[in-house]
Amino acid sequence: MFRGIVVAAAAALSFTAGAASAELAKWDQARVTKYAADLAAATNDLRQALEGVGIQNATQANAYYQVRETVKNLDNAADGLAEALKSGDGYDKTISRYKRLQSLRRAAADQGRRADIPEAVFEKVFSVGNALFLLTPYYEEEKLPPDAEETKQ
Repeated sequence: MFRGIVVAAAAALSFTAGAASAELAKWDQARVTKYAADLAAATNDLRQALEGVGIQNATQANAYYQVRETVKNLDNAADGLAEALKSGDGYDKTISRYKRLQSLRRAAADQGRRADIPEAVFEKVFSVGNALFLLTPYYEEEKLPPDAEETKQ
């Protein structure tokens, strides 16, 4: 079910996030644009997979429709980021789009835990998570624990 998939995807993202550097990656317009295009393709695949799923449990229909709508918004936001980067917009002009994507990702994960969605969507969730993971070093600095900062000094 989708709940287990979302938890596994979140765990995979949390595990690999520790490998990110402590500062932003040097901006590479071509690479970031490619990663955003990959994200747009992944969110589109996920959206289509969710639209093809019938309601499995009538009591969870509302949760299913919420997650489907959030993924639709996630797909639109990913398309917008990819288009902005393709047109030459850099970090300053696209950071708000990236933050919106992360907000929608969190909402979809929360809603997905309540929805009863088949495991056939599993691969699509990981594709979206992987694409977001590749973009992250260009938009976010790793948040080190306070004790890690003390040992660096």
